[in-house]
Amino acid sequence: MKTTFFLAFLAINLITTSIYAQTKQKINKNSALSWTLKEKIKLNLNQLEDIHKIEFDNNNRSINTSGEHIVSGTTDAESELHAIINPTDTSNIIVSPISQANNSIHCPIYYSTDFGESWQTSSFINMPHQAGKISIGGGDPVFAADDNGRIFFSWIDLFGTINDLSTGNPIPMGIFWAYSDDKGETWTQPTHDTILLGQMSINMQTGAQTVVEPISDKQWMAVDKTGGLYHNNIYTSFVTIGQDDNGDAFYKIRCKTKLANSLEFSIDADITDTTGAKKFYFVQFSSLDVDNIGNIHVTFYGSQTGEETAIYHSVSTDGGISFSVPNKISNVKFNLSMLEQSPLDVISGINDDRTYPSPYVACDHNNGNIYMTWTAFGIDEDAGQKSEIYFSKSTDNGTNWSSPITVNNDNLNIENYYSSITVADNGDVKISWYDRRDDLDGNINTHYYMAISTNQGDSFNENTPVSSMPTDFSTIGSANNNFGIGEYNQILSTNHYTIPVWTDGRTNDGKLNLYAAFISNTNTGLNRIHSINENISFKNIYPNPAKNNVKIEYILKKDSKINISIIDEKGVLVKTIISNKLINKGENSIRFNISKLSSGLYYVVLESNFGKIIKTLAIQN
Repeated sequence: MKTTFFLAFLAINLITTSIYAQTKQKINKNSALSWTLKEKIKLNLNQLEDIHKIEFDNNNRSINTSGEHIVSGTTDAESELHAIINPTDTSNIIVSPISQANNSIHCPIYYSTDFGESWQTSSFINMPHQAGKISIGGGDPVFAADDNGRIFFSWIDLFGTINDLSTGNPIPMGIFWAYSDDKGETWTQPTHDTILLGQMSINMQTGAQTVVEPISDKQWMAVDKTGGLYHNNIYTSFVTIGQDDNGDAFYKIRCKTKLANSLEFSIDADITDTTGAKKFYFVQFSSLDVDNIGNIHVTFYGSQTGEETAIYHSVSTDGGISFSVPNKISNVKFNLSMLEQSPLDVISGINDDRTYPSPYVACDHNNGNIYMTWTAFGIDEDAGQKSEIYFSKSTDNGTNWSSPITVNNDNLNIENYYSSITVADNGDVKISWYDRRDDLDGNINTHYYMAISTNQGDSFNENTPVSSMPTDFSTIGSANNNFGIGEYNQILSTNHYTIPVWTDGRTNDGKLNLYAAFISNTNTGLNRIHSINENISFKNIYPNPAKNNVKIEYILKKDSKINISIIDEKGVLVKTIISNKLINKGENSIRFNISKLSSGLYYVVLESNFGKIIKTLAIQN
């Protein structure tokens, strides 16, 4: 979600009172503020003591310097990711999650220059923002790219010292940004690297929590690539949260603009003015995109009455200087723990405090259509089907929106949640999400699914699983203080492939890795799945197509037990090549005979301690 912050160690007795109408429960926005302040911190107290010792052994470390850091592997808990394809080179894919490992929090950047065949880790360390500090919380890695191939990266960091937390001293929290001109390998932070900077205090001794200066949460970025007046401008939307003179919480959705020829986010627009005609009682979870003529579309979740909640839309036609009065896309039945709403809708296996509607907007750059997806339990009331993936569209610049439809077509009382959306160059609308239709009895084992609309969102095709193994969600979060998978993944698209990228906990021990599936838009079947991990990669499979013998070459950067097998298009195991064998790091290969297999399309599956890779093998006998 939002900044994906989690405070597992603070047993704070929130002194807030729920406010009830006679028939409806009033949202308690001050409770939401208390929750937000809690959620800023992910580490526990014992970890902070350990980090204190580690960080100050390297007191002069700069955010821009190279240094030792954890890459994707068996000890990391990596979740809530964002990904992007370089618009000038589609072989270049860049991914960043929130990583919690070895008593540290940061957002490592993985980049591939060979369309996901192999992955490298950037030396860029984005947290903490100041040397000598500790990153107590943060996250929300988000990418955007301009037409020149410059990649922009933003994140949120909450940083301070043990003394700050012990005494309640104000600690900074802000949105920061950097850019890369070499496909994600190195990153530059400009002089004005701050989009917004606030302050908050959390006294770990007393539990007191205060916003000193308004803080920000859940940012998104988008770039104008229309070739028009605002070409290559970059926009960032987020929620600002503060307290007024009476101590009451207030919330605003804002958008800041960096002009194409500038290295500073200098234009600031308030989309939900809390004192004017656009008054909102509560807002959160913004998303944004730019359409085919340069209009900026911002969507968010909120409430104008303090009772009903909905998804809203606002548009800027002047390059982010001003925005329209927000209009409603759809009511949303999704009660939030953070707002003390009851009865609480929950998703089994996910902490109640971490279930969100996660709205996500995308524009069709061919015709200006705007598409919206979110997670909910219903529209005006609970539909009785547990959480589902909803979708709505606008064909008139956001003035009117279609009645929401459900993308998941299982018609079962199981949970579907946390959707992502992209629009391909040909106008196909593609959505991916977590889905439990394959576990009707337990409603806990979860695959990752996708669906495609070829008629501008009027309907979606049969839902397709893209993960090769399920995740037991009762184990999610055990390795990262119950933060779990987070609420955002990504689905990407090229002219020939659809590429869902998601967090996967298939080892069912709480350890989380990142996976990407590369699905051909023209051929049936799954082409390959990669763990986004530099510890394992395929080097080659040849010949391919093959008749009699095949040689597989692969690279391990760490020793690992290996399984190599061949499955057919239906997922049936047809040949085991290596079973649970310890293989030394380095370049490895194995040759085997496939003459007894009939002609057709197969998949070579390479499993290691670091994850699984699947690659296509054609056999022509």
